[in-house]
Amino acid sequence: MSILTITCEDINKMSEYKSKGADEVIIAIKGGCFTSLPTFTIEEIKDAKKVADESGLRLVVLMNRLFHEFEMERIEDEVKALIEMNIDGLMFADPCMLYFAKKYNGVSKMIYRPETLMTSYEDGLCWMDMGLQSVQISPLLTEGEIEEMAGHLKNSGLQIHGHMMMSVSKRKLVSAYEEVTNKSGLVNNDKLSIVELKRDAHMPLFENEYCTIIYTDFIQESFSRIDKFVKAGVNRFEIDTEYMDECVAMDAIEVYRKLLDGQSVDYHAYLEKYKELPWSVGYYGQKTIK
Repeated sequence: MSILTITCEDINKMSEYKSKGADEVIIAIKGGCFTSLPTFTIEEIKDAKKVADESGLRLVVLMNRLFHEFEMERIEDEVKALIEMNIDGLMFADPCMLYFAKKYNGVSKMIYRPETLMTSYEDGLCWMDMGLQSVQISPLLTEGEIEEMAGHLKNSGLQIHGHMMMSVSKRKLVSAYEEVTNKSGLVNNDKLSIVELKRDAHMPLFENEYCTIIYTDFIQESFSRIDKFVKAGVNRFEIDTEYMDECVAMDAIEVYRKLLDGQSVDYHAYLEKYKELPWSVGYYGQKTIK
């Protein structure tokens, strides 16, 4: 079964996501993410779980940070709480979370998501052999590499739509810029972008208390590849809403839902409707090593 999932920035939009064709929503937990998405506390996630259940949606929590040893007690408490509230999935990158999930019988809920680092099916098989629900393939690979990985993995996910994370660093790059330029108000600001010296395109840039993230200057779209990815074995398809207007995301859900259901749909009309946006098929047709 193909699962269409979307990152959720507003719990009140869940029923609309469902009506458009989504099966699952991903929400980011406060203090636990490398992301520019809005984050939610444990109590807010409990409320989100109720809304998701009422809307007929699966709820997955994003918790993809790498943690310090002095945070272990808090992380254990949060993993325990999430498992006990019966969330449908927990996306992680730090192995400590798998240790805690085992302790509270929640390994089957775990989805390994190391962002850009899942590039080998051997790595994926190693994680899946531990009893995980799924692994998330890096979207920065070529079409052929993604198909090869999915073909070896029983359950795999892939971001198919939206700005993609290009890099994440614990270096406080925006803070350093503030210090040098005597500017302020740039941390936790989702309106920033940077431009490389030899390029004109703007890459979204975000810093919070844990990291600095740079996203692609283009918006990934995968309409023409969906059939291949389904046949290869990908079973979770993610639309990422970061730096994307709500109407663009909602319309994308409808198009991908029809594609995943095998229906005929003119996705070119969608791209034409939002032709002012920087659409791209990303690295699907590029060699990893040139």
